[in-house]
Formats: sequence, structure tokens, C-alpha cells
Amino acid sequence: MNKDLKFALSVSVLLSIGYIYYDIPWGLMDDYKWIVRTEEFMLNPFSSYIEFQKYMISKGTIQPFIHVQYIIQYIPGLYISPLITHIENIFILIFTHYFLYKIISNKIRINYLYSLSIFLIFPYTFDLFLLPSLQEKFTIPLFSYLLYRLEKAREDSLDGSIILFIISFSIPLIKLQGSVFILFIFLYFFYFRTKSSIISLLGFSLSIFIQAYLLFFTNSGYYVLDKTPTQILNNLLSLPNLLFIAVILISVFFAFIENNKETQIYIYGFCLSGLGIIFILINWDTYGYLYGFYSFFLCILVPYCVVSVSERLNFKLLNILIPTALLVLTVLSVNLFFLPRIERWSDLNVVYEVLDSVKLDNNIYYCGSEGVLTFNNLNDTKNKVNFAGNFNEINQKKFYFITDDLQCDYLNDDFLSNCEILSPFNSKYNRMEINKYSCNK
Repeated sequence: MNKDLKFALSVSVLLSIGYIYYDIPWGLMDDYKWIVRTEEFMLNPFSSYIEFQKYMISKGTIQPFIHVQYIIQYIPGLYISPLITHIENIFILIFTHYFLYKIISNKIRINYLYSLSIFLIFPYTFDLFLLPSLQEKFTIPLFSYLLYRLEKAREDSLDGSIILFIISFSIPLIKLQGSVFILFIFLYFFYFRTKSSIISLLGFSLSIFIQAYLLFFTNSGYYVLDKTPTQILNNLLSLPNLLFIAVILISVFFAFIENNKETQIYIYGFCLSGLGIIFILINWDTYGYLYGFYSFFLCILVPYCVVSVSERLNFKLLNILIPTALLVLTVLSVNLFFLPRIERWSDLNVVYEVLDSVKLDNNIYYCGSEGVLTFNNLNDTKNKVNFAGNFNEINQKKFYFITDDLQCDYLNDDFLSNCEILSPFNSKYNRMEINKYSCNK
């Protein structure tokens, strides 16, 4: 076992210990629906699979492999504990990053610790860790393996056409975001003109054609291209997109002055695919967790830029300053972005317990629609939670509200200026809890 693999294993174990300490339950985004669908699949695998695919096709997409994720991630969580699903997700993400690094480091000069640090510094990466249902993470190991197969076919003249086609065909069908890797493969074909890259392009093209047909010629509700130019521009100018674009431009510059042709191709390919994912997301509603997919690009491009600068400056002091700075930034990112999220999920245990064991005497509200579904359906709750996206939607003078400092914090001023707390159900970290309010209405 090499030192990088040992480090990946150590990080996975360390994060797992943190999850056990905080006793992470099921979350509030998609988990209720995933649990129900997993249970339905366990009862009747064939019919539930067919019905779900019909439902997704009616929405304008197709995800034929999603039930594999039910089996891998959610069945162990249902039978044993949600912690199993979360811990398994940790190992999937850390070793997905490791596998990507191992394949790419053969062509691009990057350092594993630099790459892993960038992966963990990017705040939206932690959404991938805390939302196990996100499927786009599975496109990365498949794409990494595809690159491995393409290189083996080019070097050894091996004929693995069927495998190459299946892998390429599968990636966009796992998640729409995976379709952007066709841009990388097109550039790869443009430079090397190999039979294997043609086969890969055909696989990508066929599955993208299927997705495009469902998107444009059915009553699509999954991915709707209805944004105005102003909305698209506003999405493009969001801080994560501006950061990502800046990294892409800097990477293109260093690739342009790069002496190694294969390194150039790989960097240009990642940059093209990165621009593709930006195009997809700016046409969508802006949800922060979607930016988590950027981390798999940043963990390659940023370390490449860092190494390029370091090689050209050739200051020995940089060999100390760079890892020190990355370590400090990693610790800061974990404290600023990861710990609040994991504390919030830990406090969710108290909310579940109160809803399931105490019959509350007034209406209960929460600001997230998916969270409301989870509260009302996940456990044997004694209460009904109502959705309230803003303070004016609550008509009672006395009511309960499930506070949430990462999702409902925009309501704090309304509560502070109009209400007093009568009887809170306090949680350990005060990030999520049920409070009873008396307000001037």
C-alpha cells in the first residue's frame, strides 16, 4: 500500500469517526424519497424499477442505473443505521478522488496532498459528503477508468471496443452532468485519432442523444431551459462560477506554455468539460450543492497551476509555504463549512425525537419543502409540519417553528423583531431546534 493510499484511508477513517461522534441521521434533502423508493425496490425489484424509469422518462430524463445506488448505499443504511450510508459515502468520495488522481497524475504533474487539500478546501465538496443521494460522484470513477482504457488501447493496441462503448454510453445516463466529458474525449480524439476514442465518442453521443430527445421532445420537468438572459448572467456571475472560470483561464495559460503535449491535452480537456458543466448549471435553478461537482475539476486544475508556478519560481521556501498554506486553508474550511453542517445534521436527531414523541399544541412550520416531506413521512411522527417560505405565510400568533441556521436564517430578523420564544426544545449545537413563538400578528 503506497503512502498516498494510506493517507486516503486515514482521512476516510478520521471523517468516519467524526460522523460516529456526531451521530449523523438521515438528512433533509432527497433522503425520504430515496428511502421510500429503496423500500419499494426491496419489496418488488422488477416492477418498482420499471415504474421509476417510466416516472423519470415522463420528467424528461432517464437514469437506468440509479437502483444500483439503492443497493450499494441505502439498503445497508435501512437495515443497520443511516451512519452506514454516510460512512460508505465518505469512502466512495475519498477513493473516487484518489482513483481520479492516480489516473491523471500519469499525465499531469500534481501532488496528491495538494489535490486532496483543494478537494477539501472547496466549501461545496462537503455537500457531497453530507448528501449521499447525489449521483454525479459516480460519473468520476467511470470517467477515470475510461481514460485508463483509452491510454491502454493507445499504448498496447488492445481491442476493448465493447467495454469502451459501454463505459462511455453509461456516464451521461448516470447523471446529466456526466455528459460534459464528451468534450474531453472529443479533444482526445482530435489529437490522437485512435479507434478507441472514436468508439468512446459514439457511446457518449448515443446516450446524450437519448437524454436530449427526452429533454426537448417530452414534457420535461427535470431540466428546464427557461432562464432569461438576465438570470443566466446572474448565475454565471455567482462567486463559485467566477472562481471556477478564473481557475480555468489560469490553467489554460499554463497549459499553453507547457512543453508536454499530453499534459496540454489533458488540461485543455478538463477546462472544456469544466466550461460545459458551467453551461449546464447556469441554465438551472441555482442550488449550492450542485457546485460540489466542481471539486473534481478544481482538485486537478489548481494543483497543476500551483506546481507550474512552483517549478518556474524554483524557490525552496515554496516547498514549505505551499503545503503549510494548504493545511491551514483545509483546517479553516473544515471549521467554517463542514463542522456547521455536521452539527446541523446532529441536531436533527433532536428534531426527529420531538416530532415523534411529543404531540405539540400548535401548528409547526419549516422553511424547506423537501424538509417538510421528510419530517412528515420519514418516521412515525405525532405531528404535521407545514411549509412556510417566509414569515408572512404564518397566520397564527402562537406557533412552532423548526429553526435552521443554514437554511432558514433569513427569517431571523422577522422573529427577533416580531416574536418572543415561549418554550424551546433545545439542541446541543443550537443549529436546528423546535421553538415555540408568540408573535405580534
